[in-house]
Amino acid sequence: MSSRILIVGNDTEYYELLSNCCTKYDILTLKSIHSLSEFVSSQKVDLILSIISDNFFQEVTLFEQLKQQEGLRDIPIIVIDNSPFPIPNNSRLAFQSGASDYIGNKCDEIELLSRIENQLKQFSRWNEMVIENNNRQETLNLMDKLFLLMDRADNSFIIFDAKGEIEWVNEGFNRLYGYTLDEFKRKFGRSIFEASKNPEIIAKVEHCVKTKKSVNYVAECLTHSGEFKWIQTTFTPIVSADGSIDKFIAIETDITKLKEAEEALNQKNEYMIALTNHLKSSNSLLEEQQKEINTKNLALDEERRKADKLLLNILPFEVWRQLKSKGEVKPRSYKLATVLFLDFVNFSNIAKELAPKDLISILDSYFKAFDDIVDKYYIEKIKTIGDAYMCVGGLPLSNRSNPIDVVLAGLELQQYVKNSQPAECLALGLEWQCRIGIHSGDVIAGVVGKKKFIYDIWGTTVNLAARMQAEGELGRVNISEATYGYVSDFFECEHRGKIKTKGGELVDMYFVNRLKPEYIVDETGLIPNELFNKMMNSL
Repeated sequence: MSSRILIVGNDTEYYELLSNCCTKYDILTLKSIHSLSEFVSSQKVDLILSIISDNFFQEVTLFEQLKQQEGLRDIPIIVIDNSPFPIPNNSRLAFQSGASDYIGNKCDEIELLSRIENQLKQFSRWNEMVIENNNRQETLNLMDKLFLLMDRADNSFIIFDAKGEIEWVNEGFNRLYGYTLDEFKRKFGRSIFEASKNPEIIAKVEHCVKTKKSVNYVAECLTHSGEFKWIQTTFTPIVSADGSIDKFIAIETDITKLKEAEEALNQKNEYMIALTNHLKSSNSLLEEQQKEINTKNLALDEERRKADKLLLNILPFEVWRQLKSKGEVKPRSYKLATVLFLDFVNFSNIAKELAPKDLISILDSYFKAFDDIVDKYYIEKIKTIGDAYMCVGGLPLSNRSNPIDVVLAGLELQQYVKNSQPAECLALGLEWQCRIGIHSGDVIAGVVGKKKFIYDIWGTTVNLAARMQAEGELGRVNISEATYGYVSDFFECEHRGKIKTKGGELVDMYFVNRLKPEYIVDETGLIPNELFNKMMNSL
């Protein structure tokens, strides 16, 4: 997408010069500098060329005020001094007022174009640095939260380097063993291979290194206070993108009480067997015990039913059935799925104005309505992230109509948000608005986590759908060229240009406005007729 240059001023001669040397850019024009702030707030502008023919001091000092505004703060400004009697002090005044460059009235096309390109490159590099800095800060914040959670956990967490040497432990490690990290290293060694003399544990660790998969083992240890404890450990490798192991993480749990309970249970079972053999005639006692067992089984069955109901609220039915029958869910690839991202815009400002309970109540009502809408189109909700909503069509049961289903759902979601503005927000002059982005392609789906299962999807399709949302507009459904190829026969769409993906590929984007006239019931363009439904059933 070419850069957009705004020319401010009414000098016809200079405007023609600028238009001739800037043919590869999108040129916008504005006669009065006094309308600059309002114009930039409604248009994307990458560079401002201000032609000042008279009143140089009065006009150039306006930039100092405009630069204080959010929309104009970072946009470069080139001041072109075309006043009839320029003075040397003009350049200093221009730079003091916030201009990025100053050009006198004697400037040829080559120099002018060079200065324009230089400012555009600097502006582009500045934007890239801002984005990179934000991404780094998010990563650092995430790492801080992760280490804070690990440090406060009851379990022991140990981080090893690629050679197996201990780098970091949490407070749970100190509580479990009674040693600080330095004390532990001095007494037992610096690495897992030195600290553990158990050949079975060493074999497990070597298997982890070889296969690059987690291993589990149980061992007895002696603490600083002389107490023996049983420790269950999960030893996990952290594998980098090139396939090498960067670090290892060990999660340790004290299962001493569980072991003691297990031993006590074994002794009790032995006692019960001996008692049963000795008192075979005590049928009445056995019958009472059987009744107690039956009652417990009924209670267990009820708990299983509750657990199954809870899992069905978390996982799709097919995934739940596979997990229940096989104990695990293998990841599955889908050649065609359609991902939808919805994100509320200006959420932070709304959050500042509303009480927390009112904010959560409104957000919950929107998400509940979204759940009903996507269910209607056989779309699977994946998750909500803050004020964002993510769903996908075409899985866990594949179908060929999922691009059309998801676009229909996207239009209905936008219509619902538009028509369902909370009264308390309207009273405050607040409006809930959202952007929706959709992309179709291949994804991988599966269940992650050992506890609190999460059904999720991965792949470049997810990333590009999120990009479609970010590049969309309020109240609109923005789709990629891939989705457009599947739905263009059924919907009225408008092309809106290309964006560059992270891989450098240019991708077309389209706004979806409504169903085509031959497929609608009413003038809203959102309710399909029988002809449309028959065509969908044939897919």
